Amino acid sequence: MPLTEGHLSVGSTGGCCVGTQWARVTATASFPLRRGGWYRVVSATELEVMVSALGRQITVPRAAVELRTTPPNEWSVVRTPAISPDRTPTHFRSGYMVCPGCQDRIALPPAAVPGRTCPRCQQTFPIAWSERYLEEPTPPAEGG
Repeated sequence: MPLTEGHLSVGSTGGCCVGTQWARVTATASFPLRRGGWYRVVSATELEVMVSALGRQITVPRAAVELRTTPPNEWSVVRTPAISPDRTPTHFRSGYMVCPGCQDRIALPPAAVPGRTCPRCQQTFPIAWSERYLEEPTPPAEGG
C-alpha cells in the first residue's frame, strides 16, 4: 500500500513523487541542512527523504523532516539555534531567520516587523513570528 503525504506518493518499492514537495528538518540532530530552511524533495521512501540543497542531493530520515506541498512563503524564525562554534557566526547564535526564497539566513531584527526583504535574493516575504520552529512546547500550567 503506498504511503501518501500530500501530493507525495511513495510506493512499496520506494519510488516517488507525484507533485512537488518541500521538506525542512524538525529534529535537532546534525544534518547538512540549514535549520529553518525548506528544500525541494527529490524522492522519498517510507524511511528516508532525499532533498536538493546547493546542487547536492542529501538524504535524511523521514521522521526528522516536516513535509509540505506548497512552496514556503514566509521567513522561518529559528529562535533557539544549535550552536556549533566552528560553523555558527556570533551574530546568529541568539537566533536568525531563513529566507524561503534562497535559504539565506539573517539575524533576527530587534523588533517583530511583519516582513523583510532578503539582502541576497531581493524578495520580500512575511515573517512567521507565531511559528514555534524547533522550540520545546510550553508545559501546561498545574491545576488547569
